[in-house]
Amino acid sequence: MGRDRLRHVTLWIALLSVLAVLGSGLVAEAHREATDPGNSDAIAFAAGAHLVLADPQQLYDPAAQQRVEAELLKIPQATGFIDPFTNLAAGAVLLSPLARVSLRTGSEIEVVAAVLLMCGALLVAIRLFSPETSPLLKVLIAGSAVFSVPAVSALIQWDALMLVALLGSVLLAERQHYGWAGVLLATLILKPQVVWLVFPALAAARSWRYLGGLLLGAAGWFGMSVIVAGPQSIVALGQLIALSYPAQADNSVGLPSLVSALTGSGVSGFVAGAGFGVLATALLFWRRNVLRDRPVVAVALGIVLSVLCSPHVNAEDLMLVALPVVLIARHRPLLALGEALAVSLAGLAQLQLPMVYRHLELFVLLAVAVSLLLIRPVQRTSLARKPSRPPRLRVASDASMRLT
Repeated sequence: MGRDRLRHVTLWIALLSVLAVLGSGLVAEAHREATDPGNSDAIAFAAGAHLVLADPQQLYDPAAQQRVEAELLKIPQATGFIDPFTNLAAGAVLLSPLARVSLRTGSEIEVVAAVLLMCGALLVAIRLFSPETSPLLKVLIAGSAVFSVPAVSALIQWDALMLVALLGSVLLAERQHYGWAGVLLATLILKPQVVWLVFPALAAARSWRYLGGLLLGAAGWFGMSVIVAGPQSIVALGQLIALSYPAQADNSVGLPSLVSALTGSGVSGFVAGAGFGVLATALLFWRRNVLRDRPVVAVALGIVLSVLCSPHVNAEDLMLVALPVVLIARHRPLLALGEALAVSLAGLAQLQLPMVYRHLELFVLLAVAVSLLLIRPVQRTSLARKPSRPPRLRVASDASMRLT
């Protein structure tokens, strides 16, 4: 009883300490983004919302975005972007109500919505734990993953919505509603770089209904975007990405950013990302026996590998690591807690390092990927076996003896 009480008190102390640290970071970031929308993705989202209503054909035109952003911030039109909008046109449609309010009000709405979605993701994540895990440990692990230091570095983004969709998809999949689970998972196509390797992961797991739903949902997002902004919008989006992202490759999270930092070339990071993607796909099919009949693990591993191998992934995208952490916690809770906390520790530790060395999160991602591959589900066998049916001859002889 003494050890149990000590463990309970230790969990409470750890939970309160983590909540204090992560909560203070969340409050500080929420205040910063709500009061300074020009220094966050709020300005890009607002530009996309205005253009999709005013002139969808100009949604990905650099000059049009630059003009709208300058007008919203009431500054002279600059020679470069403040922050480009590079999401699908269907995402701009979701953001279109923001065009009817001021930039400051829209930012406040987005911050509140992100925090509420993150709280919802925490509640859904807790439902995915093993029943044997203590409630305090569930909250500690899930809270450390959802509200990690990198995750709250940019609240006005798609990640909170995508995490709710990802965890909800897993809940549907574990109830064997694979088609609908795939359609919901397709919400992550808003940022294709965090979901692109889920497609080969589900193929390696031979989860065809899950993969079919994902393909159908992705086609719906792209189809809606083409209807809104026209067929040429896909090409224009690709050109805008090629114009904007290579210069930011060394500020990313995964392995390609390390290549970009070492070579000093953003293009080399994108080339390395393609190579890492091929290697990751080969790994998935090589270890397909581990993923067979485990589509949820395949999705989690695909998410981790996508973040690890993409040339453009931001720190807030590490919020999606909450899913693999929860799956690991079903079998190794302390390992999962260590990896969830390591995400925050890596984010804090590298603030003291030069930009070229700020790539500590990728080592945590590697550890999470290895954990998913090595941890196998525990097969529980019941000690009390169901009695086998006795032979008919014996039943008949027993009945005759009772009659005698």
